Amino acid sequence: MGFGIVDIGVYLPDQIEEPEVILEKMGLGKGELQLLRKYHRLKGVPITDPNRFLDESMIQAIRHLEDRHPLPAIDLVLYAHSAHVQAPGDYLPLQRALRQFDLEHVPFYSISHMNCASSIAALQWLERISLTQPEIGHVLLVCADQFNFLPSEWRYIRKSTILGDSAVAVLLSRDEGKHVIQATHMLRDTRFHNGYYAEAEEMASFNKLYVDHIIQGMEELLSAEGLTLRDVDHIFPHNVNFTTWKEFSKRTGIEQERIYLDNIPRIGHTFSTDAFINLSSGLESNWVCHEGRSVLVSIGLGSFFGFALIEHGRADNKHGGGV
Repeated sequence: MGFGIVDIGVYLPDQIEEPEVILEKMGLGKGELQLLRKYHRLKGVPITDPNRFLDESMIQAIRHLEDRHPLPAIDLVLYAHSAHVQAPGDYLPLQRALRQFDLEHVPFYSISHMNCASSIAALQWLERISLTQPEIGHVLLVCADQFNFLPSEWRYIRKSTILGDSAVAVLLSRDEGKHVIQATHMLRDTRFHNGYYAEAEEMASFNKLYVDHIIQGMEELLSAEGLTLRDVDHIFPHNVNFTTWKEFSKRTGIEQERIYLDNIPRIGHTFSTDAFINLSSGLESNWVCHEGRSVLVSIGLGSFFGFALIEHGRADNKHGGGV
C-alpha cells in the first residue's frame, strides 16, 4: 500500500459504565451478566457525557495526536464511523472539528456503511485512490462514534458485548517506514445484512460463523501476500469479547499471547476504533517487536470483516516522534 502509521491520538471518556447498570435497565438477569463478566471478561465501557457532542470528542483525539506529533500539511481527511446518523443534518461534526485545526478546506470523505469495519474500509479506499493520486502524501484518518444521544440499553448487542464511546485520530504518511500498511482485505457475508436489527435466529446463525469468517478473511489477506498465519507476529483485534479470540486461538494455534487482549476488560468494544486503540497501546508498551508483522481486525454487523496487514520495520522515525 505504501502508507505508514506515523502516530495515533486516542480519546476515551473518563466515565466507565459497568454491565450491571445497562442490563438492569433492560430487565435482564444474572445469566446475561455472568456471560459478559465471567466468559467475555467485560468490566465496563467508556460512556460519553450526555451533553458532549461528537465533534468535541474528535477534537480531543486530534489534539492528543497533535500533542504527540506536530501535524504536517494534510492532503486528505478520511472519517470512518459506525452509526450512520450521528447529528442533525446541518450540524456537520467533522467540519466543526477540522475547523479547530485549520483543516476545514482539506478534501475529506466519510465511510460508514460497513459499520464497525468502516475503519479498515477507509484504509482500503485510501489504497485505491492513492494509486491514481500520487500527490496525496499525508492523510488524517478520524474514527469516532458515541451513543450518548440514544437510550443506554441500545448499547447492548445480545450475548456479545456492550458498545462504548471513543475517537481516534491516525496520521498516515507515504514517508513513514516503521509501521507500513502493506495490504487490506474485506470479507462480506450479506446473508446477515439486518445486522443490529437481526432477529434472534439470524443473530445465532451469524455467531456460529463468526470465528470461521475471521479465520477465512485473515487467511485470504495473507495468502494474497504469499503469507500464512504462521508469518504473523501480532494481532490487534476487534474487542467484541474475549470468548471470540479464545476460540480463534484454539482453532488456529495462534497463542493468546500474540493477540492484544488487554483492552477488552477495560473498555470493551468501541465501534470502529478497537484495532487502532489496541495498536496504540501495544506500541506504547513495547508489546510489538521491532521487526515483524501485525494484522488489524475490525468487524461490522451486516456483515463485514476487515483486515489490514502491517509491516513493522527498524526505519528511523523521520519526524522526530510518533509510535
